[in-house]
Amino acid sequence: MQLHTLLKLDPTLSLLQGDAEAFSVKRLTSFDDLSPEALCFVKNRKFAEVFKEKLEKKTELKPSALIDQKYWDKLSKDEQAFFKSRTESLILSPDVPLSMVILSKAFYEEKFQGLQNLIDGRQLGSTTIDPSVEISQGAFIGPDVVIEENVVIHSGVRILGRCFIGAGTVIYPNTVIYHHVKIGKNCRIHSQSSIGADGFGYHFDGKQHLKIWHMGGVEISDDVEIGACSAIDQGTFTPTLIGQGSKIDNHVQIGHNCQLGMGVIICGHVAIGGSSKLGNFVVFGGKSGMGDGMSLGDGCQVAGGALVNCDWPAGTVLGGHPARPLKEWMKGLATVRKLSLAREERSS
Repeated sequence: MQLHTLLKLDPTLSLLQGDAEAFSVKRLTSFDDLSPEALCFVKNRKFAEVFKEKLEKKTELKPSALIDQKYWDKLSKDEQAFFKSRTESLILSPDVPLSMVILSKAFYEEKFQGLQNLIDGRQLGSTTIDPSVEISQGAFIGPDVVIEENVVIHSGVRILGRCFIGAGTVIYPNTVIYHHVKIGKNCRIHSQSSIGADGFGYHFDGKQHLKIWHMGGVEISDDVEIGACSAIDQGTFTPTLIGQGSKIDNHVQIGHNCQLGMGVIICGHVAIGGSSKLGNFVVFGGKSGMGDGMSLGDGCQVAGGALVNCDWPAGTVLGGHPARPLKEWMKGLATVRKLSLAREERSS
């Protein structure tokens, strides 16, 4: 999409750097997937620090950025010079979330233009399905879907357009796979799960909740198992990632933009907030949870019912609400109990 088109879509934007007529933005992106001709959103200092860190690590990249006007005005000349030197184009916005609403809808419509999800791709002749694949009667296979050998698709499954299903994977009845989902080899997706639905992303403008349009899809690595009635939301602009060998129980919610490492174990009724990162072999006990944008290092363990509200380093064992190192939390419970019992004795 031409840069001048973006400026017309949102008249509140002002171009600080770049050629509006010659330069085009091919996609919207997150800080984890910066590239030339991609546009990311910087709405405050926290986001700017992450953006700067990514740019310093990948000196060859020159993405475009849409930055909050008030934040930009507070930067020093040296800070402004850094961002100017490391980006292809810079756009200022008085309201970055609102700009995200407007631009995401335009890119969403462009990405899905012509995708026909109401007619089976086998009827359209646009699917690539290995002859060994077993597909039950009543399953729907969308356009441009690729299915490798020895896949089994049960009744009532709905696979929307431009998905990839790896060899040996089994998808059980009434599961829904949204568009642009990639599933690796030898996975098992159990009944009535939803893979790739829109994330819960809205901007309240003071009058209504405006939708931020999601188009990032989901990528599930090899040997992953997902229990019944679980939901994995697609990323906003880049994929939600599920690492190799991870096992997800029934009734689990994985929010948009999450990144799960290898061998992650998530027990039933767990909810992981959007944009969270779990290292390799992290374990979540039943009915535990984690807030948006948090990070757990490799091998962390979260006890059942615990609620994580901040980052924790590798190997930490957590419990309680808010989650604390398990021994600390148990000592706290014991102290409170002793004080409570002592008070009862005094009152009697």
